[in-house]
Amino acid sequence: MVDLTKYGHDLDVDSVSEGGGGSKLTPGRYNMTFCGDEIITGKNGWEALKLYFEVEGTTINMNYACTMDHDDKNSKSISIGIETLRKIGKACGVTGALTDPSVQLLGKSLSAELVEGDKGYLEIKEDFGNTFQPVTNKESKTTGAEKTVKETSKEDVPF
Repeated sequence: MVDLTKYGHDLDVDSVSEGGGGSKLTPGRYNMTFCGDEIITGKNGWEALKLYFEVEGTTINMNYACTMDHDDKNSKSISIGIETLRKIGKACGVTGALTDPSVQLLGKSLSAELVEGDKGYLEIKEDFGNTFQPVTNKESKTTGAEKTVKETSKEDVPF
C-alpha cells in the first residue's frame, strides 16, 4: 500500500476544476512552430495547403489554409494563397522557392497574431499573410530595461 499523505499535497479529487484545459490564451501575437501540413479540397476544384502550428509554451495547435488551386485559375484567392505562403516561408527564414513545406518548414518558428473568431475560438488573423512575422523575443513584463545583478559577498550574509 502506498501512503501519499507523507508528501503533504492536497490531493482532494473534489477540488479538480471543471474542464481541466488549463489557462485560456488571450488574443495577441504569439510565437508558433510549424508541425505539419496537408492538402485539403472543397467545391469547384478548390485545393489548399493547410499548415499546422503549435503555439510556443502550450500544446495548442492552430492551422491556416493557403489556396493553391481552383476551377477559376484567375481567382484572387489563389494569388492571396501563394503570397501568404511566401510570407510564411520568409518569416520562418526559408530562402529560395518553398516547394516542400513538410521538409523546409519542419521545426521552424514564426510569430502571428491570434484573434477571436466568429465562434469564439482563437484563430490566426486573416490579413493577406501580413500577420506572419519572424519570431518575436519576449521582453520582461516588469520593465524593458536590463536588470542588473547584485553581487553578494560573504559580509552580506547575515549568519
